[in-house]
Amino acid sequence: MNDTQKLVLTSMILTGIIMTAMPFASAEQVSVSVPQGTSVPGCEETNECFLPYMVTIHPGDEVVWSNDDTAAHTVTSGTAAVGADGLFDSSLFMAGATFSHTFDTLGEYDYYCMVHPWMLGKVFVTVGGDIKKDLGTMTMGSTAESNTKVDNLVANIVSSDGFANEAMTIDVTITDLKDNPAEHITYNIQAIHGTIVLLNEEGHMHEGTITNTHTTSALTIDASDDDPVTITVNAVGFGHGEQYQEVFGEIATTQVVPEFGTIAMMILAISVISIIAVSTKSRIMPRL
Repeated sequence: MNDTQKLVLTSMILTGIIMTAMPFASAEQVSVSVPQGTSVPGCEETNECFLPYMVTIHPGDEVVWSNDDTAAHTVTSGTAAVGADGLFDSSLFMAGATFSHTFDTLGEYDYYCMVHPWMLGKVFVTVGGDIKKDLGTMTMGSTAESNTKVDNLVANIVSSDGFANEAMTIDVTITDLKDNPAEHITYNIQAIHGTIVLLNEEGHMHEGTITNTHTTSALTIDASDDDPVTITVNAVGFGHGEQYQEVFGEIATTQVVPEFGTIAMMILAISVISIIAVSTKSRIMPRL
């Protein structure tokens, strides 16, 4: 092995060590914000009393609620219409405080604020990967419209870059596992940057539709590794009219970060250093 090969090998090993040592995102803890202004009615009209309104986790994962409002709130399992069910309750927690709960059992969990009962949220505990979520076997639409049975849904999210003072365009493609269009599905799409809701609206896939395009409001600052834009697509229901069936569950989530993230920049820096070192060594190495 010559000196150039040794240098390249050393660079590859160093890159591997750096990538192994760097922490990767974990799904073990999910954050939910109680945003500013939720103590006044109105947030319930756009499902923005808790951000995000619905989170999808796996058994054993922890949800952490942070009170980012100026008023005191509670995070109480149950619904305002029926009352608390006793599963979890933060009691009154003040501005700047947090509350957490670990979910061990599959299912859907509703919660609300006992002080401000219009504030509603949901936790969906399921199994599976980060992209494909098992929503059960459903029939979408009436028999005349569609008789396609779907056990899992796949959503592909493609967005523009997140730059300050610019809106983002988001293309959403929803199919089943065989790449067939998920027709007659109603879904909710959210784009959140920190505590700012850039997009929160429903979409629907009509017959033959595979991709819908959504546009966010303008970002106030650039997206970054420390402050990415989180895009989440949740199933809401299937079908139309009397055939409509509510089905809640996260289909996919992704984060928009700069094109060259931290890891990419480190690898690029190592590559540049290696090229410089090889070039320098080539100039001083005498030919035999």
